[in-house]
Amino acid sequence: MDYYLFIWSIATFIEERLKEGIKHDELEEAVGFSYRHIREVFRKCTKVTLAHYILSRKVINAAFQIVHTQRSLTSIAADYGFESYDTFTRAFVRVTGATPSEFRKEHIPVGRRLLVAGTFAPAILKDGNETGRPGFTGVEIDMKQVGRTEKSCILFGVPKVEYTYEEMTPFPACLRSILNYMGQQIDYSYLMAASGAAFRLRWNLNCWDGGNVDIQNIYENRLEPFERSFKAAGRNYSILLRSNTDKEGFTKFIKSEIDSGRPVIALGIIGPPEACIITGYDDDGDTLLGWNLFQDNPEFAKDVKLHETGYFICSSWWENNCTCMVMSVGEETIPSTSRKDIVLNAIDIMSRKSVSFRNEYTSESQIYTGGQAAYDAWAKAVGNDGEFPENAILPILFERIMCQHDAQVMVGEGRSYAAVFMDRLGSDNPAAAKHCGEAAEYFRKAVQCMHKIDEAKGGYMQTEEVTRKFAQRDVRRQITALILEAKQYEAKACECMRKLADSL
Repeated sequence: MDYYLFIWSIATFIEERLKEGIKHDELEEAVGFSYRHIREVFRKCTKVTLAHYILSRKVINAAFQIVHTQRSLTSIAADYGFESYDTFTRAFVRVTGATPSEFRKEHIPVGRRLLVAGTFAPAILKDGNETGRPGFTGVEIDMKQVGRTEKSCILFGVPKVEYTYEEMTPFPACLRSILNYMGQQIDYSYLMAASGAAFRLRWNLNCWDGGNVDIQNIYENRLEPFERSFKAAGRNYSILLRSNTDKEGFTKFIKSEIDSGRPVIALGIIGPPEACIITGYDDDGDTLLGWNLFQDNPEFAKDVKLHETGYFICSSWWENNCTCMVMSVGEETIPSTSRKDIVLNAIDIMSRKSVSFRNEYTSESQIYTGGQAAYDAWAKAVGNDGEFPENAILPILFERIMCQHDAQVMVGEGRSYAAVFMDRLGSDNPAAAKHCGEAAEYFRKAVQCMHKIDEAKGGYMQTEEVTRKFAQRDVRRQITALILEAKQYEAKACECMRKLADSL
């Protein structure tokens, strides 16, 4: 089992029980390992002891109450299980550097940020937080400048990328950000459609696979979504694979682009092999800076620091085996993709029953279902009671809901932007407007099915409560029916697009 699921389970379990106290036996039962093993793995993965983590989360949650309510400090201390106000004060100073009364008097900002996948929680936003990272308040940097020294170069002002409700697919978000920085305005929905991401649904038949959502699984040529995106943007590009070079080769590639004023897209650097942006380097390339969608996740960011701009600072990027690719965005323009090609490609994606890849670690092939078959495989997995045993430990349940969430994102986010693309295509081509409008309507109906799934399981976020509700048999029956309903809408959308292609 991957450690990120383990840390996710522990952090979520703790966050929901800070006031009632963390009972060792209940944590063991929920996670499925001994308390000793839990402590050892947590410290190894986060570089923070479990005891200190629990203390800091209590303090930071208490800080949220101090800033946002007028409740007495003693009652807040009692809420979080501190035996006395003096004990609370000592712990508060240890974590925040200020007493509770000083904290309230100085109005130190406390908000919420993503703690782990599915859980937003209190965080101190100035002068450090629970992980000791610097805050961004009061930073005064000319975000258009380039910082250069003999062994470093940083490009300031590259727009931030992060998971938001509007943008959940890393590569199109990164490419849009870089093109914006380079002076080209391009729409995220267009890149979603052109890459094929707006039309994808993939499901691994062999296991609950957190890689289902990876856009490299759209085509059997795993570079194709990137190549299609660059071509759609009208840009030349270069791709360097880890399998074809070494750290020195990666470093040379990155430094050359940054020195020329161009941010670089990479897969990995921090966390899984998803796209991120490299905006600079230090230590002659041994240290990289940039935006990564996992830079705040404790299960991935144990060796990560933050620059005053918010950029990550990472020196262990090559040691991360998920760092597998770097891509440059060229200055030269090339002929862009036709809208008809995007439509034909979308039809192929939604119609293809499966794609297969050679597993990089074994000689076996991995098979991902696609199109209508992917809906069937997804529904079958969710409806299989054997996959949701009674009293299943949290890491197993989080694995299940992660794959469920990713599939919902592929359909929910993807078809939303597919509908936007269809609407705009219809506006630009009045003769094709009817078929475009019909396809867009069916895509939106599929999206509505995803919203209804969230209602059935109690919410969009992947909290412990939602996860346990998702595991209930009657809830999964409702979800299975909605998955198959979305399947029917997509089949109708695909038929409209076939008629559309004939008219373009």
